[in-house]
Amino acid sequence: MNASRVTAACAAALVVGALGAASAEAHKGQPHDLKQGKTSSALTKKGKVSARASRTDNRTKPIVFVHGLDAIGTAGVDCASTWNNMANTLTGWGHSGTKATVMYYHGDTNCSYALDHHGSHSTHYPRTDAHQNGSHDMDGDIRHLGYHLAWMIYDHWSASNVTVDAVGHSMGGLILRYAIDRVEAKDPSFPSSLLVEDVVTLGTPHTGSGYAALCPWAYQCNQMNTGSSFMTWMAANAQNPQGTGGTDWTLQGSYDDGVVSQNSATGMTASHKVKYLGTMNIGHSDFMNDTSDVRDADVEWNDAPSTTWYSWYDAPHSVRWSDFALFYGSW
Repeated sequence: MNASRVTAACAAALVVGALGAASAEAHKGQPHDLKQGKTSSALTKKGKVSARASRTDNRTKPIVFVHGLDAIGTAGVDCASTWNNMANTLTGWGHSGTKATVMYYHGDTNCSYALDHHGSHSTHYPRTDAHQNGSHDMDGDIRHLGYHLAWMIYDHWSASNVTVDAVGHSMGGLILRYAIDRVEAKDPSFPSSLLVEDVVTLGTPHTGSGYAALCPWAYQCNQMNTGSSFMTWMAANAQNPQGTGGTDWTLQGSYDDGVVSQNSATGMTASHKVKYLGTMNIGHSDFMNDTSDVRDADVEWNDAPSTTWYSWYDAPHSVRWSDFALFYGSW
């Protein structure tokens, strides 16, 4: 979703509607400094043991960036303004692979890769009224976009045995989640494999969003509405989808996200989860621009298989957290 399009009235409605669920009680007695924080020493350890033998644990892989919803006017997102800050920062921190920003709306601009010619527009939940100028609009089924995305990743990388990482903002995380799940399920409409090693989702409504009720004219909003048949299906069938060789998921949410609650943003089974506290002022479209490398972020975090949420007040900011998530299997 594109928070810049949310009007003040809508934002107020979201606050009144209590989209942001009440804060989970922080785990008592946890360390508050960097040295004693989230396995922080692992960040500088050499010869670190990876989470899976097949992992590469490097910063050379291509990264696929998938933007979120635009439900206002002519559907379209400027990939440069959405992703450049994050992509350039990751490059500065050593990520040398291709930064692939994905176009799926006909109004998208400054995106480096298009879904449109990967797969067929008439396959897997097509909606003829959602296709414009050879692309899609806000009425395109999220499942159909996931189908196109799977073929795009396969055609450009997996078919050549190249492993990628991926970052999805808001609805983009759902598109990635669905694509990987259907390949894992061996859906005959999808490619035979997807080599996606790490996925980071930023403010993705993994269990739906009350905000979606404010844009009922858009089919994608209806799908993301809390309790929709699509969200129910995702909860039952795509809790921790795994690409070929395994996929390590990291979910980021924020207590200040007025569009997707912190609990929905972390509401999928995943190895790593983090919620940025209200003191961080991270709104729905702020994750990608939170590029500070000062370790002073206030978070609650959880790593599976533990179900305990821990407090950490000297944590990495969102983009640096994403860097570690894309680099390491665990840290």
